[in-house]
Amino acid sequence: MDVHMKKQKMFILGFLLALSALAANCAGGAHHSLAPDYKSRLPRSIAILPVLNETVNLKAAEVFQPILHKKLSQKGYETPGVSFIDRRLLEKEIREAGQINTLSLQDLGKLLGTDALLYTTITEFSTTYLLAYASMTVGARFELKDAKTGEKLWESDHQVKERRVGKDHKSMEDALKFAAFQSYAPYVEKVINASFVSLPNGPLASAPAPASCLMPGGKR
Repeated sequence: MDVHMKKQKMFILGFLLALSALAANCAGGAHHSLAPDYKSRLPRSIAILPVLNETVNLKAAEVFQPILHKKLSQKGYETPGVSFIDRRLLEKEIREAGQINTLSLQDLGKLLGTDALLYTTITEFSTTYLLAYASMTVGARFELKDAKTGEKLWESDHQVKERRVGKDHKSMEDALKFAAFQSYAPYVEKVINASFVSLPNGPLASAPAPASCLMPGGKR
């Protein structure tokens, strides 16, 4: 086999391996849907509504809110601060996420002065420890709705889980420390980042949205 053919085969093999790795990475992506006409209805401002917590961890919403605010800002959207939103909602006697539906979506949009509203539901926020096994799970569902029409512009949901298994005394100690002291914040960030990959950049973004798994430019 001559040198040229050998290089060509090595190139093809390398390309196929890279493609397989990309497919493997994409397989774990977040489930999502996007309105076909999203670009023509691109919101400039998005209000992050109080996070609905379906778990028993009372501090879960506190971890999500600042990371959501940072991510939306990075994506190029105007986002009112949490204190502003809480203050405006309090004017309508809304003190928690479960009371959000006492106002219509359109009234919420007017009250908060934004083009769209982000609804977030925490579905998993837990740590498990059983002898030599420890795991941490975080999951959430996101819905972005037009504040004027109430139509759903985008939705996504994702869950991440990390496990530690102790095979000896040292690794069992590590698993216990993982369950007892590991911060939830990195896993919340993973869930939000994976989910928001499918949300196009806003009008204030400084760079184009990253390419998706299947096509350049974020098209699927």
